[in-house]
Amino acid sequence: LSSLMGELSLAVFVYIGNLIFMLYLGDDGVGAFGISCYYTPFFFMVGNAIAQSAQPIISYNYGAERWTNVARVRRLLFGTSFSVGVVLALLFALLPVPLVALFVDAGSAAGQIAINGFPYFSTGIIFFILNVSIIGYYQSIERIGRAILFVCLRGLIFLLPCFVLLPRLYGEAGMWLAMPVAELLTLLSIVISGRIDAARNSR
Repeated sequence: LSSLMGELSLAVFVYIGNLIFMLYLGDDGVGAFGISCYYTPFFFMVGNAIAQSAQPIISYNYGAERWTNVARVRRLLFGTSFSVGVVLALLFALLPVPLVALFVDAGSAAGQIAINGFPYFSTGIIFFILNVSIIGYYQSIERIGRAILFVCLRGLIFLLPCFVLLPRLYGEAGMWLAMPVAELLTLLSIVISGRIDAARNSR
């Protein structure tokens, strides 16, 4: 169920984003946002591939109660996700023109909107890939309820208010920041829940 909802969250992102960009920037805005929609499934596939590579190793060692191995693979999972996220974020922040030009004329109105927006959008790539990987980790250790909760946070509960509120506060930049802020809030929620679990286990 959490995997299905993870896929559905992409559809929610595309649908709501299209509505917001159309409302504020018209057809050119939707065209610019559409370019980011082509790349977003790629981010998801990267995070999901990292998580799926680690899942059988984590699940096996978790079932065998080899906690040291679980912790080692968990660190590798999170470190790999973070490193790949940083590389992709830098790519989109520093090279928006060639990335946009793969789909539209960089000099067009839609192309210029996308070029201006990609540096904002890129700030969420690290959080996006990390969240997908962490949710995969929770699936591996049979914390399905927790995985579903975080999928709902990133794909609906945080994303919708961000798309509604941020454009009103920050204009065009706010539209591009909706995904990064939603992913960051989700990651903070994951960290807080982990701290709470650690505090309970230490008692």
